[in-house]
Amino acid sequence: MKKRLVVGISGGSGIPLATELLSQLQKIEEIETHLVYTRGAEITAAQESELSMGEICALADVVYDNKDIGAAIASGTYRCAINC
Repeated sequence: MKKRLVVGISGGSGIPLATELLSQLQKIEEIETHLVYTRGAEITAAQESELSMGEICALADVVYDNKDIGAAIASGTYRCAINC
């Protein structure tokens, strides 16, 4: 079973870091990436990134709507590589 890693992107200027992280994690077959991002991240990506949010999302295996309180990652019982 692949290890799940959740990546969250907020409205800060971390878009290039998140993009590079997701890009590198794609190369590791044992890792399954799960992405959630805020509206602020969408705005920041549009202003500061050469990639669209759709292109960034395509780097992840699973993408969640940040408004979906029923999403798997919203549960405290969700199993991922590191639970904090």
